[in-house]
Amino acid sequence: MKIGILSDSHDALEKIQKAVHIFQEKKVDGIIHGGDFVAPFSVAIFTHLTIPWWGVLGNNDGEVVGIFQKSKGIIHSYYQEIEVNSYRIWVSHYSRPAELAFQSGKYDLSIFGHTHEKMIKEENDRFLLNPGESCGLLTGVASVAICDLKKKEVEFLEI
Repeated sequence: MKIGILSDSHDALEKIQKAVHIFQEKKVDGIIHGGDFVAPFSVAIFTHLTIPWWGVLGNNDGEVVGIFQKSKGIIHSYYQEIEVNSYRIWVSHYSRPAELAFQSGKYDLSIFGHTHEKMIKEENDRFLLNPGESCGLLTGVASVAICDLKKKEVEFLEI
């Protein structure tokens, strides 16, 4: 079970498209966006996917109703609990809720964004993960991650 993970895309449409292309090439089973799409037109890229995807709101997502509508209900909150193929995943834009989810031991993967910095913590075959920023605006590095939950591996990729 491979999950493609990105966050903080900040309307960088070309970077979002590159990330999606990488995820398709790597044959991920699903994609998770950790918030800060910014505008509904950034969400539109995901609505055309044939693989499942999920997302949450971030602090820079201003047109919330438009994002809800464009995502057709997939994005509906500032956090999500996802269960797929018996794997449990928590996603929030913010680090503290993700850290608490990770510490609870209930989730195989806890995801956050917001800091724009790549981070991974592994404990008992569970992961706490920030894929970094997919826009590359603050750090100068646009990155995404792929987490193979079955193999218990995480790979960071620059886009």
